[in-house]
Amino acid sequence: MSPFATASQDEQVRRLAGLARRALAAWSLEDAPLALIKYRENTVFAVGAEGGTRFVLRIHRPGYRSDDEIRSEAAWMRALADVDVQTAEMLPTRAGELVEVARGEGVPEPRQCDLFRWIAGDQLGTIEAGVAGDASAVRDAYRTLGRLAATLHEHGIHWKRPEGFTRPRWGLEELVGESPTLGRFWELDPLTPDQRRLLLRARDRVREVLADFGTRADRWGLVHGDFLPENVLVGGAGPRLIDFDDCGDSWWAFELATALFPLLVQGNAAPARDAYLQGYRALRPLPEAQLAVLPSLLMARGLSYLGWPAGRPEMQMGRDATPLLIALASDLAERYLAGEPLGLAD
Repeated sequence: MSPFATASQDEQVRRLAGLARRALAAWSLEDAPLALIKYRENTVFAVGAEGGTRFVLRIHRPGYRSDDEIRSEAAWMRALADVDVQTAEMLPTRAGELVEVARGEGVPEPRQCDLFRWIAGDQLGTIEAGVAGDASAVRDAYRTLGRLAATLHEHGIHWKRPEGFTRPRWGLEELVGESPTLGRFWELDPLTPDQRRLLLRARDRVREVLADFGTRADRWGLVHGDFLPENVLVGGAGPRLIDFDDCGDSWWAFELATALFPLLVQGNAAPARDAYLQGYRALRPLPEAQLAVLPSLLMARGLSYLGWPAGRPEMQMGRDATPLLIALASDLAERYLAGEPLGLAD
């Protein structure tokens, strides 16, 4: 059997499906049919069951999250029900555990797995295509995102974190440090020397801005961390927020930067920003002084996305996306260093 890292994407998914079946025994679902939903940071399968019941199984990337971090993720998701934020319910195994560790043939390391109750709905958008529809649909979507973000942030400020709560940070070092969480973008082989120098100059400028900005309590706290339109499901009883895998502490404005990033290519980031702020500020403040660092946070987000394939060389999706990510980040860096508005001009 070929090493997992050099196997085709289809073969990797086939092996992970075998691991999934072993994990599902902990919920008495080992014979349930599986269907791949996505294969990115984590591997996510839809799981069928008798009577039409459906679940979602998440197989974690090895070493990305600790068991305590996953339990803490579940704790915040449960607590958000107190402010009427609808999230996915993480289901315990027969033994009462939220995390099941399983092995699979041809997968070199054990993987953490967890199971969620299925949520029906349509994605508000996707990272590849942004939000579908006309300008009015985009504004409505981002107004919804803004209200959701404000509700999350306000809850995070006042919520008493349970004992043992631990989640990652998305700060200066994690985004643009020497060992960023998602990977060292400057080590990508396809980068030309000129591109590498340009991107490192942009990184250094981002570091200066964010270091000056700091992490005071008026601008920093618990965020979703992956606040993309694809992680909001609509239809039925209001919007539901999913995929809290990257929730942790960061700047309030980083949530906005992540939400806007897919629209930089589409060219409609400015009205989306304004709609987000309208929804957000209806519930809590986000001062203009904090928005001054938004270009730097967008640049940081772009560099972190470029680091993703660098840190995951076994992922065919990352290798395929690398040329586009390099072009996008290089263009963003040129405009950022020139002081241009990065698509946020009205």
